[in-house]
Amino acid sequence: MVFIDRRESEDWMPPQRSDCSCPEHDDELTGLALPVTERGMEPLTVRDLVEASALGVTPAQSRDRWLEIYDETDSGPDLIGPFHWGLRLGDEARLCYDDDAARSLDQALLDRPGVERVEWMEREEFLVGAPGLCASGLLAAMARALADPRVRAAAGR
Repeated sequence: MVFIDRRESEDWMPPQRSDCSCPEHDDELTGLALPVTERGMEPLTVRDLVEASALGVTPAQSRDRWLEIYDETDSGPDLIGPFHWGLRLGDEARLCYDDDAARSLDQALLDRPGVERVEWMEREEFLVGAPGLCASGLLAAMARALADPRVRAAAGR
């Protein structure tokens, strides 16, 4: 049995930009072109998504910091976490990735520096464990994940 000390995650405060470990921030990527899956449509930019409220982040609520995962073969739940951020994508961001792509969007986000864990909760909601990233840095990480060509190119195409 592994003991998980949740006190450290309970005390976590979102880092401010001056104290974060982010390699980049969303305002540095406003013009980053995000290709879309629909033919003939111009790429979106990070600025487009932010202005449309289609890319947003908030500190995770305390009830979402740890998740219990049940497996019928186990004797009890497994805990996963801690999660620090809730990340939301709007409909416009949906144009930037395919469900049947070679790489899923949560996998692409997990590839980004500073991101330790990602749980894709619902269609456009993620929980992200990234204790050293500030909100702006997490938006930049998602922008880079959306820019990854593997999240659009469907496997076998």
